[in-house]
Amino acid sequence: MKTTKAILIVCAGSMLATALLFTACKKDSNSGSSNDTDAANLSASSATADNQYNDVLNTALQTGVDGSTTSTGYSSGLAYASGKEITGGSSFTSCATITVSPADTTSYPKTVSIDFGTGCTDGNGVTRKGKITYVFSGRILASGTTVSATFDGYSVNGYQLGGTYSITNNSSGNGISFITSVSGGQITFPDATSYSFSGTRTVTQTAGVGTLSLLDDVYSITGQHNFSSSAGKSLVDSVTTPLTWKLTCPHIVSGTLGFTYTYNGTSLDGTFDYGSGDCDATATVKVGAVTKVVTLP
Repeated sequence: MKTTKAILIVCAGSMLATALLFTACKKDSNSGSSNDTDAANLSASSATADNQYNDVLNTALQTGVDGSTTSTGYSSGLAYASGKEITGGSSFTSCATITVSPADTTSYPKTVSIDFGTGCTDGNGVTRKGKITYVFSGRILASGTTVSATFDGYSVNGYQLGGTYSITNNSSGNGISFITSVSGGQITFPDATSYSFSGTRTVTQTAGVGTLSLLDDVYSITGQHNFSSSAGKSLVDSVTTPLTWKLTCPHIVSGTLGFTYTYNGTSLDGTFDYGSGDCDATATVKVGAVTKVVTLP
């Protein structure tokens, strides 16, 4: 089991997408119904929300990886595990204020408050604002550890988060794995639209386990989410082919989501496809007669 390695799920603070934008780079079909188009758009928004909540795991790992969870331990802007430097990561700690209680390296549970103020941008260009507070039951890389997160005016790249976020270290002898859960989630997009969000993801390391470099890490992601708008449009997505993320690429490189869109008595099924392994910025949404290419900025 890998116990000395930080899994910083950076990827521009993003493992799934930051601000998903539809482009006109491909018109496979534009003859679908308005419901088809709405379903495709809602799927893209759901992936965007998923990414912002996933960044909460990334931030927890950067904060609590060495078990000390003290800001002085990160003065160089790098993360450490058992006193050994982990290379290839990106840190927010040069501009965030971290408060720890109890402020020692051994006592748990431990409360860690990270204040990003009016804006703090990390080395991957991810800007966080406001405050996020974690409660660690133990060292985050230890099997069985649980972490809860609460938000106070907290946003990632302009997406403001609410609700309850939890992390459980579910690691075994086969490697490191985390289960993340969002309940009662509320996410407000930069254009002021608000959505409800809940569900779980399992993030499991599949490569790079035996090294201290983050650059050879590969992760497999599975799980399910519920997403809905204030207008009553809802979507349930489930990973049908495990998503693959490589730390060297700022986007998911492969895998598919299946989703069901529901609105006003209409139910539609569709897919969200990240491609076959190339490190590019596109994904494809298909629902009904509509196929849209999504650009991941």
